[in-house]
Amino acid sequence: MLEPEYYLGIDAGVTKTAVFVVNSKGKKVFETRKDNLSHRHLTEKQFVNTLDEIALSIKFNLKFSCFAFAGMDTEEEEKKIVKMIKKSKFGKMIKSDFIVVNDIETVLPSIDAENGAVAIAGTGSAFFAVNKNKTVKASGVGYLLADDGSGYFIGLKVLRAVVKSNDGRGKKTILEKMVFNKLKIKSVEDLVDYIYTGNLKKKVAGFAPLTEKALEKKDKIAREILSSAVDEIECGLKAVVKRAGLKGSFKIALTGSVFTNKFIMKNLNPRIKKLFPKAEICIVKNSAIGAAKLAIKGSK
Repeated sequence: MLEPEYYLGIDAGVTKTAVFVVNSKGKKVFETRKDNLSHRHLTEKQFVNTLDEIALSIKFNLKFSCFAFAGMDTEEEEKKIVKMIKKSKFGKMIKSDFIVVNDIETVLPSIDAENGAVAIAGTGSAFFAVNKNKTVKASGVGYLLADDGSGYFIGLKVLRAVVKSNDGRGKKTILEKMVFNKLKIKSVEDLVDYIYTGNLKKKVAGFAPLTEKALEKKDKIAREILSSAVDEIECGLKAVVKRAGLKGSFKIALTGSVFTNKFIMKNLNPRIKKLFPKAEICIVKNSAIGAAKLAIKGSK
């Protein structure tokens, strides 16, 4: 009797990491979550230690694996990640039977779509479209150069509005009180001490959810911030769909924490439908599923 075959998919992000193991039929047999597994924000030791923790939690003989990383855009980054994977306990578990991809490449496989468009808006953001043999990307080059419409984008606007409100340089916003209460601080000086230490991108993105609470209290600044995020996501999708030449019926996959925001979805959905009337909007909650499916495909 043949031994069952298992495939690993890992979706590694700045805030959280999803781990998924499936059998040869694509059925889930194991799932877990870890914190930050970002090659840009962890030291090599921290990165390898986190991989070790994941490896120790997996009790299956893996035939093939797919590791998907947010913000992995260059060949040098890929080489660095492959080296660290081999250095971890995965090195002995999976040998050379694995692939490393950018996390955006796992989203369409999650919904079994070969062609379509993708918007990732979690801690960071990126846009992606595939039309037959044509693949295009937009944004996804880090928080200094892009990440428009992301949790970081929203969180940064929150913090800047708070400083302006406190200074008297901008409109008063309830976000000022919310940020101070969240951190249990009393001044912008205390905020400076908090922000400029540790994982900047993750910390800043952590303030994004405050906008929804502020909006419930009719805060105009919160509305402006969230509206600007909707504008950026629409712009990103429009750009990749046009460049890929997608027309008629196709799927648009949305994934990331920003899409749990009710205001954003309420305002984004009609815009997408107006731009692409025949497109089907899909919410992807866990693209590690797509990584596992790529592992199955990669083994053949």
